[in-house]
Amino acid sequence: MAAEICLSTESNFMNNNVLMRYLDAVKWFGLRKFFWIIRLQIIELKELLINSGLLYPSYQQSLMKRSMSRALIELYNGDDGHQVNHTQFFLGFGLIHYAFVRNLKPENILVIGSRKGYIPATLARACKDNRKGHIDFVDAGYGQDEPSKHWSGIGFWKKENIKKHFSRIGVQHYITTHVMRSAVYAKKFPKKRYQYIYIDGDHSYRGVKDDWRLFWPKLDRGGFISFHDVVARGYLDKGLFGVWRLWKEIDKKHAIIFPFPKESGLGIIQKI
Repeated sequence: MAAEICLSTESNFMNNNVLMRYLDAVKWFGLRKFFWIIRLQIIELKELLINSGLLYPSYQQSLMKRSMSRALIELYNGDDGHQVNHTQFFLGFGLIHYAFVRNLKPENILVIGSRKGYIPATLARACKDNRKGHIDFVDAGYGQDEPSKHWSGIGFWKKENIKKHFSRIGVQHYITTHVMRSAVYAKKFPKKRYQYIYIDGDHSYRGVKDDWRLFWPKLDRGGFISFHDVVARGYLDKGLFGVWRLWKEIDKKHAIIFPFPKESGLGIIQKI
């Protein structure tokens, strides 16, 4: 009888011990699940704050992040002429410009022309990630009702809240937009100097040659000037492409060309 009581007591003890271990396991699993839920929420909140420009992380922010690449392409009209990928959100030529600015760390950048701001926004993001530099963005804002003046222009900069537009990725403090012709801008700011210049405005031979003559002297030695559509030929909006002619004429001893996509291309020259 005593043996039976002893066995019964031992069995109850073992059952209780197993039960406690089971309850501890359930508790631990619940805590782990709660921990991962909270962690994921914090990560998502952090991404939201970074992309909105309200938070700058201690590490160097990278455009490799899918959310930022997607915002640049979709909000600022990254298109096939810049070699972008709309399903994988690959930035194409945007990554080339971004890499130049991240490495050069220029104080002043000039951008001539952009339909909705893809390259200006990308360069401004590079300045923000550097915590250094500023973009002067110049576009006349011509639209479809001025076919003799514009090159695929949509009149965007004359009707858009520009500061709000660039604030969508938190770069509004790194860019100043001048809605005017490039010749007017050059006359208004004759003493400005730049370390990086991007030309994508008037694509006619005469127009792009004028921009070359105006802004090449304003580029510091060691700096870079780049041209979009260096292989584009034919007509666009009743205008004849002429960037390829200028590219053929100028000294390209210190030049790089990306002759793709075949309807656009990108050319970069360093001033030595």
